[in-house]
Amino acid sequence: MRTARAAAPFAVLAALLAGALPFVVSVTAWPEIVTPAWFVTRGVRLYDGILFPHTPLLILLTAAAAALFGFTANVLRAIPALSLAAAGALVVLGTRPHRRARSGPLAALVVGVPVLALLTVYAEGPAIWPEPFLAPLLLGGVLLLERHGRTGALRDVAAAGLVFGAGILVKQTSAWAALAALLWVALRGRRRAALLFGGAAALPYLGFALSWALAFQTTRHLAWTLIYPVFSGMSREIAVQLTGADVHEALVLFVPFAALGLSAAALPTRRLRSPRSPLIAVTLGAAAMAWPRPGLLHFAALTGLCALAAARTALVLPVVFRRLRKSRGGPLRLLAAAGGAAAFAVFLGVAALGAGPLLLDRVGGPVFYWDDSATRAAAADVRSRVPAGGTLLVHGALQNLYPLTGTGAPGGFYVNPSFWYCLRRDRGDERLVDALAASPGLPILFREPIADAERIRATAVYAFVKEKARPAGNAGDAEWRAVPAPGR
Repeated sequence: MRTARAAAPFAVLAALLAGALPFVVSVTAWPEIVTPAWFVTRGVRLYDGILFPHTPLLILLTAAAAALFGFTANVLRAIPALSLAAAGALVVLGTRPHRRARSGPLAALVVGVPVLALLTVYAEGPAIWPEPFLAPLLLGGVLLLERHGRTGALRDVAAAGLVFGAGILVKQTSAWAALAALLWVALRGRRRAALLFGGAAALPYLGFALSWALAFQTTRHLAWTLIYPVFSGMSREIAVQLTGADVHEALVLFVPFAALGLSAAALPTRRLRSPRSPLIAVTLGAAAMAWPRPGLLHFAALTGLCALAAARTALVLPVVFRRLRKSRGGPLRLLAAAGGAAAFAVFLGVAALGAGPLLLDRVGGPVFYWDDSATRAAAADVRSRVPAGGTLLVHGALQNLYPLTGTGAPGGFYVNPSFWYCLRRDRGDERLVDALAASPGLPILFREPIADAERIRATAVYAFVKEKARPAGNAGDAEWRAVPAPGR
């Protein structure tokens, strides 16, 4: 209890420092989250009227924040700030069990929080996107399982399961991290704890599935969040091949775990080692979230775990060298100590020199896809043609133009026309074409597809826009078209 009180001021300070990052640097407001949230605030129901395969927690949180405070740049900065603040505080609390002195929280503040900020920027954040938002949830789940390892309390296992389960409600691929944690618990020979963890991890999604069905008398949420992503082949359809560049970019995120492992192996005694931690197991599980579309953004859930590993390494290495000087450890321990120190130095150097310039370049930057100059110009163009409350189709252009201009989509439902894998399910393609055909004069902001061009051009919506809609003006690198009157 005394150490908890000692760590509390450091945790608060870490939360404030980490949470300030999105208000200092540019943020990316990804339309995949922001635009569905906009339509939720207009009364369109997820999965029935909004065709999108992510679980609902981050979308609904964004919608709730915007409904209360408006769709503003500050609100869009506050959402990643909340996640970063939680991660910063947890990094501090996660160092406390490894040292009884205040040096633990201090190391987290001096090493862990800067590493968290650098890696967040390195992993294409801060951003409104599921993986960055998952960072504190994975971190909190790991710390609860570590506490269970020290105390044996089953309530910690249940709490950890609920935290990992909440992550699944942010994005389904978080289930890989939950599965890794479950295997870690099971392999420790604690069958009762493993059953409790598995049940608790499944509870949030089961609660969502049941409550949504009862509230709205529908099962479409099960189709879009479970059947389509897992059983329909959607993941294979949208998969992107892993390249050497993807692996090379992501390697830096795993170096602090190697540094921590080597440093702990070099300790002459086991007193400060942590065999009761699922840190490595959960990290490896969370790395699977980069499938089926690898990229640094999809590794962003690891940033909190990386910061914790770095802070713990900063604590362990001085102890290692101090004790090796006293005990004259064997050559293997000396080699492990040297390897841990070298890996840690390489990691800090890459983080500072690789992410540091990126961070400095983003200082004072805008909310991308929201209030950057290109987006403002596109929004002004839309406003000049479509009044607030009006309707248009944005095809291939920025989907955030809907919330930016206060407009709606045709047919009273929303699907991104570029998401061909959504159009081909629940008759999305046919429904959108029917809505367009029933809306003569409807303006269409159209841009030719670049990514997945062949598959997008194979949709009925694309064919309608290209073959039936008539040209109505230029819009930079896009063009305006309009739905013709019947019979034309």
